[in-house]
Amino acid sequence: MPSSPHADSRVAPLPWWQIALPTALLFALYAPVLARLVVQWTDPYFGHGFFVPLFSAYVLWQERKRLARLAPNPSRWGLLILAISLCLLILGTMGVELFTARFSFLLAIAALIVLSLGWHFFRAVFFPWAFLLLAIPIPAILFNQITFPLQLLASRFAADVLSWLSVPVLLQGNVIELAHTRLEVAEACSGIRSLLSLLTLAIIYGYLAEKRRWARWFLALASVPIAVLANSIRIIGTGLIAQYWDPDKAEGALHAWWGVIIFVVSLIMLYALHAAINLRRPPRETSSPAKSLSSRPEHCLPEEGNAEWRDLLFRNQILRRRSLSKISSNSTFALATLLIVLSATFLYTRTRNEVFPPRQPLQSFPAQLGPWTSTDLPLDPDELKVLGPGDFLLRDYQAPVAPSVNLFIAYFPSQRTGETPHSPQHCLPGSGWAPIENKRIPLSMPGHAPFPVNRYVIAMGDARQLVLYWFWAHDRGVASEYWNKYYLIRDSIALHRSDGALVRLVTPMYPGESIDAAQQRLLPFASQVLPLLNTYIPR
Repeated sequence: MPSSPHADSRVAPLPWWQIALPTALLFALYAPVLARLVVQWTDPYFGHGFFVPLFSAYVLWQERKRLARLAPNPSRWGLLILAISLCLLILGTMGVELFTARFSFLLAIAALIVLSLGWHFFRAVFFPWAFLLLAIPIPAILFNQITFPLQLLASRFAADVLSWLSVPVLLQGNVIELAHTRLEVAEACSGIRSLLSLLTLAIIYGYLAEKRRWARWFLALASVPIAVLANSIRIIGTGLIAQYWDPDKAEGALHAWWGVIIFVVSLIMLYALHAAINLRRPPRETSSPAKSLSSRPEHCLPEEGNAEWRDLLFRNQILRRRSLSKISSNSTFALATLLIVLSATFLYTRTRNEVFPPRQPLQSFPAQLGPWTSTDLPLDPDELKVLGPGDFLLRDYQAPVAPSVNLFIAYFPSQRTGETPHSPQHCLPGSGWAPIENKRIPLSMPGHAPFPVNRYVIAMGDARQLVLYWFWAHDRGVASEYWNKYYLIRDSIALHRSDGALVRLVTPMYPGESIDAAQQRLLPFASQVLPLLNTYIPR
């Protein structure tokens, strides 16, 4: 019979108080992270987060008797996992990456399980542990990259169906032009947020109603096309209401209720798919939900009658007889506690004394730059709400014989509160505009080394716009969001500063004008802006 895995790293079982103290310290360390996560669950699109830990706890409760039969086999590898999780917490906090900080909490839970009970116990509870990932909203960078393609997919499908239903439509990007109104498929209609909720419910439903592993996987994967299809139905229904009833009704309270209605439709579609699976190939045996919960080889422990479960019990008997004395439980407890305390001390000292250098407000930015004179533009209250606390400038600059240039600067004195500049690639597409090119070009100014900026072209029909944008902080320009995160972490540690800005220039393109020609026309204006940045965005 094979020996127990990781036998070379076994440690003496820890007393309960040596497990409780690091656990309490971890919850205290992660309290700000968890509190902010719970607040985000109050958003209707993330409300499923409340159910995720409850369901995981329910699964553990159902398996409590079988889990109690496993002999503890603590592993010192838990210390390494704990160290990695705490490093991720520091990186996520300093770099204002919420997903990283939140995921590190789950990794810390895994570390405590391995450290106090062993790898075999973590394998047994892997499903309820992994399910907790669904309580964490996906990273903002990934979310923004997925949203717009889903908006375009839903728009295209809805436009095709409306056209098939003899409704005259004109599709421009994510905007559907109807005879009496225009429908913009916004981020809320992309389906990504309802997809997360539907995926969560699909996994719960499959766990409770199915025993076949392939059927559970099929239901979980099917939630993706179901969510996209359901949101397309929402757009189609809105278009039909606007065309044959009243355009105002399409944008009123009924439109707000569409989200609830379509989610119910999604659940019905999921149930109908499951019923179709059972009609085509019914389960070999039927059992009550209680019985199903007590035998789940896919997610928790093996069934008690099979060879895998017997082998696991045999290993446990061996573990009970073996001497577990690689390192003492006291040293394990001390190292785990020390790691947590050092991490808490580091975060406290590095986030408490943040430096805010003096600077000029953006509203004092010159109203005239060479031949260009400016007009201030107001920011929409919804845009300000999304941007959060900061200093913002939005202006149109006009030269005598050239198209206007729109200048937008967003400066954040501190990014540790979660407000941080994000790529315009995620907000420029929309309202009918779609991206057609994205590349990086070098930009330079006197006395400064060249740095990369993003050249982005968007189009709507025959109209095109050229966009140059970059991130600027501490006399440094970068084009990549990921490099911007790296420098944010580095500067937070070395300089006690987390300030930074986004600079964006937009100009319309002449009909038939090449992208390179439009760029050469925009560069002289950029050369007027660059030398002024360090006055308003401190070095």
